[in-house]
Amino acid sequence: MQTDSDFLFAWRRPARPFAGSLVLSGWLLAALMGALFAANAALHFPGVMNNDSVAQYRQAVNGHYGDWHPPIMAWLWSWLRYLHDGPGPFLLLHLALYWTGFGLFADGLRRIGWPKLAFAVALAGAFPPFLYVNAQVVKDVGMAVSWLAAAGALYWFRVQRRRIPVAAAICMAVLLFYGTMVRTNAVFGLGPLLLFALAPRSWLHSARLMVAAVVVAVMALPAGMLANRVLFQPKQENAVQSLFLFDLMGIAVHSGDPSLMEPRATFRADELRACYSPYWWDSISQWGRCAAKVHRPDADTPTLPEGLAAQWLTTIAHHPLAYAEHRLKHFNSALLFLVPSKHVRLTPEYRTDDPAVKPLEVVTERDVKLDIVRKNFAIWPVTWLAWAACLLFLLRHEAAVTGVVAARTLAVSALGYSGAYLLIGVATDMRYHYWSLLAVLVASTVVLPALLRQWRERRGPLLACAAIVGAVVLLGTLARLADFRGFV
Repeated sequence: MQTDSDFLFAWRRPARPFAGSLVLSGWLLAALMGALFAANAALHFPGVMNNDSVAQYRQAVNGHYGDWHPPIMAWLWSWLRYLHDGPGPFLLLHLALYWTGFGLFADGLRRIGWPKLAFAVALAGAFPPFLYVNAQVVKDVGMAVSWLAAAGALYWFRVQRRRIPVAAAICMAVLLFYGTMVRTNAVFGLGPLLLFALAPRSWLHSARLMVAAVVVAVMALPAGMLANRVLFQPKQENAVQSLFLFDLMGIAVHSGDPSLMEPRATFRADELRACYSPYWWDSISQWGRCAAKVHRPDADTPTLPEGLAAQWLTTIAHHPLAYAEHRLKHFNSALLFLVPSKHVRLTPEYRTDDPAVKPLEVVTERDVKLDIVRKNFAIWPVTWLAWAACLLFLLRHEAAVTGVVAARTLAVSALGYSGAYLLIGVATDMRYHYWSLLAVLVASTVVLPALLRQWRERRGPLLACAAIVGAVVLLGTLARLADFRGFV
């Protein structure tokens, strides 16, 4: 049976390292990971909190949890407060998991004879956009770093063909559980990781991983809701109603029938168009610019009467094309694909056409011009997902060694997790796709020798993949330069 060492050495066989050099490289790698963690912590401490994390910290302090945000993060924060108040302990925990994950992938490569590639993987963790995101003490980061550490540990044991000790298995299970519970839609990326942990390598082909992503999501979503109720008894806040209202609004706009919002909200056609945008966020949420248009029973009650889910399903059934158009436009925005520069400026919360309403931020012409640099193609989720699909194609005939299986697992998990935003997304931000970007980067690095071997032996598939990703980048760039608003 082919081992990972044989698979990698088939590209270019390095000199077998002596035991002494392995020990030295191990110490150097550990020192590098420690230095990167320290630098990352010094750069961002005590961390950045947004409105979501402020609300969760408030729950951690008072001990009363709601289910708008998964309560497990607030619960964990209530224990971390014994170390220090504020976001500092949580930031350090996130960064420790982040660099542990990269360190385990790197050390696994080092132990099978690829020290240079190991150091390259370690340094990949310092990718600047990732350092920007992991400064934020938010659930998206908690999910991503927990799964990264668990996947890194699985890879470390499997690439060396080591049996996983019970204690290590428990730690990995806890990390996977926390990552799943801290982000409700994480279930759409969970299935491939579970198969990587439990199934034999020869069984882990892309199609089976994709089926697992769907099956596990269907089973895990209600199980996660039940676990939240049993473990934390959170107050029900019906966050899913935000999705229902957003979709009803989108269908009403694209069908040209404002009455579809009734009795939840009453809009004239011009008001509906002014309040709706597939970009950034739902303007009729409780804190949105058009929140007053929604008929809520009580100013202090974020929920709506029963029947909204049934109305949502019925409206979709009667207007499937309007629903599809709405969801595709929002998904395009979520992937930061064919959008104008600084496209949040076109949303109700940022527009300045109503002098009676103060915008969240005054967007200047300079902001618009620099947006193509600040939010360049390296952080567009669409760029990474296009490459993830290409990576699965390039690895379809490769031997089922641990590196290939890990890359397939991570790529399918990324596609499943981000792909789910086609149906459930209500907001646009790169952080929502943080796990996907991390997973695709790691997947690419662990099979880099195989990709280089393919380049030497048959360049056609790699050139085709480069052309596909290049076309995505080109179209996205042209949309920004032309201030393209065809999907508004």
